[in-house]
Amino acid sequence: MARTLQLMRWDIQLCLAMFVVFVKADRSIKFIAGESRFNREYFENFTFTIRDDQIFLDMYLRKPLVKGWRARLDFRLRVGNSKSFQSLFSTNIDVCNIVNAAKMNLFKKWYKNLLKYGNFLRQCPLNASHYYLRGWQFGEGLVPPFITSGSYRLETYNFFGKYKGKDEDFIMSCTADAIIHI
Repeated sequence: MARTLQLMRWDIQLCLAMFVVFVKADRSIKFIAGESRFNREYFENFTFTIRDDQIFLDMYLRKPLVKGWRARLDFRLRVGNSKSFQSLFSTNIDVCNIVNAAKMNLFKKWYKNLLKYGNFLRQCPLNASHYYLRGWQFGEGLVPPFITSGSYRLETYNFFGKYKGKDEDFIMSCTADAIIHI
């Protein structure tokens, strides 16, 4: 009886492991469109493009992005076949706190993944210099678990001050449309 239970446990673990591998292998994210805006006080140049399901970014930062640099992240799902999107998840984050944090969370995982494809600093502040991303893609384990198959819009809006407040100082924003198959 104990031997049978042990074998059943191994079978269940093996099935779960195969399911996890199958789900990860079957997942695809296709970036289809993107756009950006930037503040010329902060950037000499800011070029954001999508080619072959990958994101490319080339920017010349004029002045450092220091403590207090914030980003609003918004994940939106396309409603049916319409052109409108409904927000699934939206949050404001302190970018320097995420970059400098030792604790791993989803935002830190995203940033660490960006580091593989570009020359961004590993610590904040982001000094005035030339930065780039070449061929960035979402890697394994970077899609939040609440995301299902569908058409999405991912937006990031970077600023100093209070979001949509009188003291807001716009830095830049990027929007990417993607089709996700899970």
